Amino acid sequence: MLRRLFFIAVVFGISLSAFSEETKPLEMSGGILKGFVFHVDADAPLEYATISMISKREGKAVNGTITDATGFFKVKNVDFGMYTVKISFIGYKPKTIERVAIRPDVKEVDLGRIDLEPATENIEEAVVVADRPTMTYKLDKKIINVSQQHTSASGTAVEILENIPSITVDIEGNVSLRGSESFTVLIDNKPTVLDPSDALSQIPTSAIENIEVITNPSAKYDPDGTSGIINIITKKNKLQGFNGVVNLNAGMYGRYGGDLLINWRKERMNIFIGADLNNRNMEGSRETENRTIFNDNTSFILSDGDFERGGESYSLRGGFDLTLNPLNSLNFEAKVGKRERISSSFTNYEEYTNPATINSFYTSDEDTKRGGMYYSFNLSHTKKFLKKGHELYTLVNYRYRDNDEESNNELIDDSGILTSGQKSTESGPSNSYRVQIDYTLPLQKNNKFEAGYSARIDLSDEIAEMEQYNPTTQIYDFMSEYMHDVSHESNIHSVYAIYSGEIGNFGYQGGLRGEYTYRDITLNETGESSLIDRFDIFPTVHLSYSTEKESQWMVNYSRRIQRPRTWYLEPFLTWSDAYNVRTGNPDLVPEFIDSYELSHLVKFGRNSLSVDAYYRITNNKVERIKTVYDTNVFLSTVDNVGKDYSLGIELMLGLDIQKWWHLDLMGNVYDYRVEGELFGRDFSENSFNWNARLNNTLRLGKTTRFQVNGMYNSPTVSAQGEREGFFMTNLAVRQSFYNNKLAATLQVRDVFGTMRHSATYEDVDFYSYYDFQPKTPLVTLTLSYKINNYKPDRKSRSQNGSDDLGGDEEF
Repeated sequence: MLRRLFFIAVVFGISLSAFSEETKPLEMSGGILKGFVFHVDADAPLEYATISMISKREGKAVNGTITDATGFFKVKNVDFGMYTVKISFIGYKPKTIERVAIRPDVKEVDLGRIDLEPATENIEEAVVVADRPTMTYKLDKKIINVSQQHTSASGTAVEILENIPSITVDIEGNVSLRGSESFTVLIDNKPTVLDPSDALSQIPTSAIENIEVITNPSAKYDPDGTSGIINIITKKNKLQGFNGVVNLNAGMYGRYGGDLLINWRKERMNIFIGADLNNRNMEGSRETENRTIFNDNTSFILSDGDFERGGESYSLRGGFDLTLNPLNSLNFEAKVGKRERISSSFTNYEEYTNPATINSFYTSDEDTKRGGMYYSFNLSHTKKFLKKGHELYTLVNYRYRDNDEESNNELIDDSGILTSGQKSTESGPSNSYRVQIDYTLPLQKNNKFEAGYSARIDLSDEIAEMEQYNPTTQIYDFMSEYMHDVSHESNIHSVYAIYSGEIGNFGYQGGLRGEYTYRDITLNETGESSLIDRFDIFPTVHLSYSTEKESQWMVNYSRRIQRPRTWYLEPFLTWSDAYNVRTGNPDLVPEFIDSYELSHLVKFGRNSLSVDAYYRITNNKVERIKTVYDTNVFLSTVDNVGKDYSLGIELMLGLDIQKWWHLDLMGNVYDYRVEGELFGRDFSENSFNWNARLNNTLRLGKTTRFQVNGMYNSPTVSAQGEREGFFMTNLAVRQSFYNNKLAATLQVRDVFGTMRHSATYEDVDFYSYYDFQPKTPLVTLTLSYKINNYKPDRKSRSQNGSDDLGGDEEF
């Protein structure tokens, strides 16, 4: 452990040494000139604006500098005298400030805020109220503008993703990207301490600026995840001084939440702190039918009952951005929180067998709780060189979380007597370390070279225990045969190189990433281990062609990997409840994915049409497999079953029907095939899948928005079954008050109560069907208040793919 920490400290120290000479204290022999440069109307700081100091005595420029990302500049060691200061930036009218005196009695001169005007001709003044586009495109990603998702205002990232053509979400919040639940989640381009599903359900909508969907990432990104990356860009403020935003929401079935973000920015320093608290409950009913064949007997179990799922979570985050000088900046962020996911059900059962026996009736009381504390720390340094775009970025990341799960299941007969019960627990901490170095070198006019290195170290321990109810003694007995202690260690070292450029209207990017993986999972009580020691390469290619009529073609390819989860490899039995037991498969190998895309984007005015054709091949396909373990008991495991293929087309049409009416029509149509053998038999299946989204936004004046959207997900297949489709309609009304300082959003989810989750799984010795239906519609009210005209920092986020397009603003 000490070696790893020492290694991380050394790497970060080397990065910091790159600017130590520039940031060490200097003996002051003159004065200081400082100030800020902003866009005159948009309140946006201008980075790389040039500051020139022309000596009145010498008649020439004798000193100067450039502005940093906050628009701030500071010129040190200025000789005493009278100066003319010129401020210039490409595309803006230069500004001159005469008779600026630096004297021994006034050594520091603050020019304050300097506004530059765009270098355009004046036209007749007009006031237009405009919304940012729902989605924008870049070479390798789609960017979803969260501010336009009013029907998701009180929710989390999961509810936003429901409106994206590439993504489907079932009623339990499980997210799939192009039909796969295997993807990577980043937060502000950094790894998250939580699993993807937990991370997406933890982040409130009001804390999110944009969401980037990257289906074919470049070699700069980790290649993990079958279907790509979902990158959550959180809000930060760009204005000087103190400001912030507060959000509160409350809804039906005990749903409530709130969050706040406070910023204080002074010259080169920005300090922020945020907090959130959320309780996302869902209530509903469920029905199941199970049939198993064991020892020539067929057993049937029918059930129906009510369930409640949800849980409370909270987090506190904070940090600072410090611009040491125009070429060097530091960022520190920390987050601590607790997540809790609770599932409870009270179910009525009827059980019988064939050959016939007397039907038995009983009830099941089941409670499951999963979660624990987590925290993470990020420290990064950006070293910029004099040429724009030339920089060195270094990141050190540490993450910790508790992995605690407790499951209680009791069966009660029709006389009210407890006949059987089971308590299962899994607990253990996990620690993750990451060091990342990225170097970017601009070449010629539009070309650049990128290279980098990353080290990922993951350590975890898990202890699984179980107790069973003894009807004779009426106490729970500890079952030592189901007590297991597992240790997991993973080391992944990566290097990559990317070259990109433009030739006329043609753009290209080629990259190659190499990864060395060492992973060891050890069952401590026996010493049995599962080891991986291998090296893999991951090429990527991105091509684009733009025409003069705002039309763009894009072609790309990437190779990716999906490594098995830890519990997929654990070679022992774990009881989930009285009817389900699972075991891992230590012989499981990673999935390797080849992903191809062809995209066409056409813009006409404020309207746009995009068409994405994609083809994805998954080798060593991993599927969850069910078999009969005992009478009425299913055994779940995982196995490499063969290959799967997805061939499809995504469409998105954005139209301004009227100045006050915007419509987004999105669809995804794809053919899915899975081929292979299971238990020595061919199981190949295929299905034609499609989903559609229709989103209408109406601007009723400057301060009112009305939105209604509908979505449909078609049925789909797996190796052993089929999941049914479902339809849902949502609506929302947003009203702003007090010059947009206060906003209220009334949201209704699943207006017609059509959302449900049904699936069937079967093989030669079993049949299983379940149907879940939540209580809907669900009504929620959200209030949002801006402190001191809070505005998100869209300009600085544009480095991560966001566009500085404004939103709900006058210009």
